[in-house]
Amino acid sequence: MGVMERTREWVSPVLAVVGLYIFATSFFLAKRSLPHTSECDAHSARHLLESALGLRASENDATELHFQRVLSQQQQQQQHNNDGASSQGCWMDRRVDAVAIIVVDALRFDFARERLPDSIGARLLPPNQSRRQIRSQLLQFVADPPTVTMQRLKGLTTGGLPTFADISGSFGGATVDEDSWVNQLHQVPPNKRGYHSDTTPTPHKQQQQQQAQGYHRRPRMAFVGDDTWVDLFPHQFDPDSFPFPSFNTRDLDSVDNGCLAHLPGMLQRFGSSSSSSNSDESDSFLELIVAHFLGVDHVGHTYGPNNHHMDEKLHQMDGMLSDVFTKIDDAPSNSCQVAFVFGDHGMTEDGNHGGGTDEETHAGLFVHYSPGCITGNTNNSTTTNTTTDEEMNHFSDITGQEVGSDSEDAFRSIHQIDLVPTLSILLGLPIPYANLGGLVPSLIPDTRAPMMTAALALNAAQVWNYLTTYSTKSNALPHTAMKELNEILDDATRLYRQAIAENNDDSIAYRQAAGMYKVFLSQATELGKRVWTRFDTTGMTWGIGILVLAVLSGVPSWQWIRLPFDMLFRRETCSTISQTSIIEAGVTIMLMLFQCVLLTFSNSYIEAEQHILIFIISILCTVASLNRYAPVVMAKSEEGPSVENRSVNFDSIWPIFVIAICSRANEVFVSGHGLDPSLYIHAAHSTWAFIPSIVLLGIARTKMTQMNCRRHLLNSVIDILALLLLMASWWEKRSMDPNRNGFLLCRGVFSFCALGLLLSIQEYRSIHTKQIASKQEKNPNIAVLEVTGDSVWPLLFKLLIFIMAVTGPSTAASGVLFVVQAWALIHVTLSGESRPVRAPVIAALWRLCIRHAFFATGHACSFNRLHYSAAFAATDEFHFVIGGVSLFANTFGWEVMGAGLLW
Repeated sequence: MGVMERTREWVSPVLAVVGLYIFATSFFLAKRSLPHTSECDAHSARHLLESALGLRASENDATELHFQRVLSQQQQQQQHNNDGASSQGCWMDRRVDAVAIIVVDALRFDFARERLPDSIGARLLPPNQSRRQIRSQLLQFVADPPTVTMQRLKGLTTGGLPTFADISGSFGGATVDEDSWVNQLHQVPPNKRGYHSDTTPTPHKQQQQQQAQGYHRRPRMAFVGDDTWVDLFPHQFDPDSFPFPSFNTRDLDSVDNGCLAHLPGMLQRFGSSSSSSNSDESDSFLELIVAHFLGVDHVGHTYGPNNHHMDEKLHQMDGMLSDVFTKIDDAPSNSCQVAFVFGDHGMTEDGNHGGGTDEETHAGLFVHYSPGCITGNTNNSTTTNTTTDEEMNHFSDITGQEVGSDSEDAFRSIHQIDLVPTLSILLGLPIPYANLGGLVPSLIPDTRAPMMTAALALNAAQVWNYLTTYSTKSNALPHTAMKELNEILDDATRLYRQAIAENNDDSIAYRQAAGMYKVFLSQATELGKRVWTRFDTTGMTWGIGILVLAVLSGVPSWQWIRLPFDMLFRRETCSTISQTSIIEAGVTIMLMLFQCVLLTFSNSYIEAEQHILIFIISILCTVASLNRYAPVVMAKSEEGPSVENRSVNFDSIWPIFVIAICSRANEVFVSGHGLDPSLYIHAAHSTWAFIPSIVLLGIARTKMTQMNCRRHLLNSVIDILALLLLMASWWEKRSMDPNRNGFLLCRGVFSFCALGLLLSIQEYRSIHTKQIASKQEKNPNIAVLEVTGDSVWPLLFKLLIFIMAVTGPSTAASGVLFVVQAWALIHVTLSGESRPVRAPVIAALWRLCIRHAFFATGHACSFNRLHYSAAFAATDEFHFVIGGVSLFANTFGWEVMGAGLLW
């Protein structure tokens, strides 16, 4: 027996660790970063096509001639410089001179289509104009979950699929450690990626300028807006970098105003250096502008998408975009400039994001080219082409229809990571090494079928090279999926070889090969999502099963027969167990198993859990009440009116109904949690709602301790002062005066909570010894209640105050209803009647009430319902520790309180 007990002591922990590891690795999907970068050396594109696709060329054959036509050819410059050789691009010839990227955070597709009339609306396709000649395109821009800004920006710059575990990086400090087009643009010498200036200095003069000015004579990148970009790319935009703090969702204008202050100056320096009138302007020529506006996202978080504040913010964005597009329209005729305007994600109807619904993932992408991109008059060295005007005067019209519906769907669907290879080709850069996106042909100007097929072939070769390298050096990818991808790639390459052999630019084989390459890229992206962004449900199930086995293995085998009976009926004999008590216990077990085990594997349950909790609470309260009432009524009906000593004890029934009524009241009358108290659109934010609630909580606090004890009196006074300061803070935050923000008063609330916490811990230590002595008394329940009331309840009340401070004023009403529920549950627990409510029922009601309080205060089991405003309850600046603790208390505070109450 001793050996079995010792074995059980180590088996259970080992199983728990193994189960937790399996669950964690299946839930927190991880993708290892590879330290490789795509090269911009001579013949790097040729080598990639040869190694990945097997397209080998010998001198004077068709493949060699094709490579000379479509791939960039490096030539030795006549002038001597540090870079040695120049080309029109790294892999393919550069297509544009300058790019402006305007990120309007949370710009949904319908916002771009319907609510920006002066900028985007005025430049959409006219009725009688060919799509191939139009300079503007509005597209749906599909984001991959999680729809959080930092993860989206990583995908938009690297072409990768950030995993669930990367969400922790959304709170700052996560630099991009993979290859990206931003790093390529920063590191690749300008003359290698197709930028040539007539004013390129000699080495001696260049050295003098570097010493005097501190930078190379080269085009530069500029950034303004959301400081997340600087977290990801700390030095790439220096010295033209103007970041602004982005985490305070209640600040609607600071970031946008900063962008509007710097953007006009950047636009003056934007474009070809050849248009500059002096060398100073040429030195500061900007070939890339990144501006990230946050106002639309913050208005959504604060007011929602259908509010006059959103109309005002979108009107402001409309005017800004009109200025940007005007600058693009006025570009010189020999220069090709382009503006990309897009949202990094969308937003739900309540203004949140983070999940995977269509509203959150379908952002808008608007692309606007300058006239020089399609007129065929681009004579500058940056966009030198040998094609005729007729050939250049359009965008690609390859749609994949020659291959089938799968190819057409791949061409129509534009994911955010697809922007990465598109930007790389436009700027003459190599496609980032870990990119999984597919080139968007309709966004490439001045191209023909051979050029577009070559670009897609390079894209496919880069993706296949990455997948095979990752599978070899990191974690092996599914063999079957890789085999299927290889077959698609071989079919596409076979068609490509056929098109090259035909030596006809109009060959249908080019279009078929392009379609097959696009199918390959689409399937490769799906493989990446399957491996890196979707939970491994099988592994999670195995992990949960092993954890359950670990718990069961820790219980001695001889107790399995006694345990359920003891838990349900407190070792009562079968003769004293009524039929209604058995029904009560059975319904409780069934509903809790249903709620805690079976339903948790249903996605629809996660969305409807709040309403299911109300239903279960109502059922349990009804069953518990019937268990008190039905036996007495049945006994009277059987024995007649002579049974006078049996009566229904309504004092033990009505508190049970109070529990259900409070949950329903919380559901119906309280709304708008987690938002700023200055929002008058929610009734629970008004003074007539939260002031009476604060007063009621203060009265309840005075009843929790004995007022004749100085120590208890001090603890109670601290809590009441904290409540008064909280009420004053909310009052201040309702003021329209920006200087009256209530931060100082809220900090006072935090200070009183911390002081009261220390005092309560000291009290608990001094009272703890009484608990041992109380076990010898006749009624141990009363003794435990005394210890709990004197020590644990003050601790939990301070936690309630802190939760209210970091959640919002309408939490006061929820707090009152929760305190009433807690009182009713304690009253039912300690009622001395002959038919008490069983312990499992009490435990279930405690658990359900706590869980419902989580939902009733505006939370949900999705990232788009996180209350980020909790980090700014007492400050307008983000502090990692303070903000993290506040957000934790806002999200998990009710669960912590529930654990304390059951303890």
